[in-house]
Amino acid sequence: MKKIFCISLTILILVCVKIATAENNIKNNIIRMIGWEENGYSEPRYTSVTHRYEWRDRFEIELLANPSIFPWSSVRQGSVFEKIFSDLAEKEHIVIIIKYPIRDYTQSVERFEKSDENIKGLFATYYENIPYSKNQYIYPSFFENNVHIITSAQKTIRTNTKEELKNYKGAYVEQDYFSSFVLKDFKNLGIEKVKDFPTAYKKLLTGEVDYVVASYYPSQIELYKLGIHNYVAYSNKPIWKIPMFFRVTPEVANHPRITYLKKYLKSASYAKAKEEGMDELLEIYKENTKGIVPPTYINVGQPEEGASENDDESTEKQI
Repeated sequence: MKKIFCISLTILILVCVKIATAENNIKNNIIRMIGWEENGYSEPRYTSVTHRYEWRDRFEIELLANPSIFPWSSVRQGSVFEKIFSDLAEKEHIVIIIKYPIRDYTQSVERFEKSDENIKGLFATYYENIPYSKNQYIYPSFFENNVHIITSAQKTIRTNTKEELKNYKGAYVEQDYFSSFVLKDFKNLGIEKVKDFPTAYKKLLTGEVDYVVASYYPSQIELYKLGIHNYVAYSNKPIWKIPMFFRVTPEVANHPRITYLKKYLKSASYAKAKEEGMDELLEIYKENTKGIVPPTYINVGQPEEGASENDDESTEKQI
């Protein structure tokens, strides 16, 4: 009897250890990117998920991400995609796993396209014509990178078409992330390239350029960091919309479960989760950067009457 009890206890312990190990492995696989303190304030921090995805039909998609492109997949500043894709995991048992390259990201992408990389896909990539590659894009896109025109709140510009931007002096940020066709437009419009957002905003608010063209979320975040959110105005509508895709190997693209992923990307629940996640990200930055004193180059006077950080419409102007 004692022997049977000991055997049973041993089996129970082994089962518990196995379950604990499985849970830890699963926990480590779920998207969980948190930031760290930088520039004197706290970066967004997302808590780990409480779910345990242990379904037998669990389908994992491992995607290589560029750690320098924010907010799509940044180690440095946190990510909203754990929140956005947890709904997909719960409903369809599909788990998105974002990984970062051990070697240089560009080299890793090249190896992926040549099927010489132990990774099954790319996260947040623009559509480009990639010859001689069997890898495929997953349609529809999971995100549209909206690109807006940003002006001084005291000096907006009015145009009916983007071609009329040739009449004004503009700048874009080298650190921002644009597709090749948008960069071609920038060149045709004579838009100047600058190294970073602080340089672009300084040029804007000191009158060196009439506008800055930038991705919506990264540009908003940089405004909060500099304490100048109320000194600028955004175009009511984006001038460019750049779709971002998952790009995967043929065996992943043709897997039966991808049908569910495509369906989810078209759903209202995904659209809602995506919008709420990105809005939450901006709120975190708004709270973390309250009280920051604007740079000394600010010479445009006070923000327009009635403008406040809590009034989003105060930064939306007709352009």
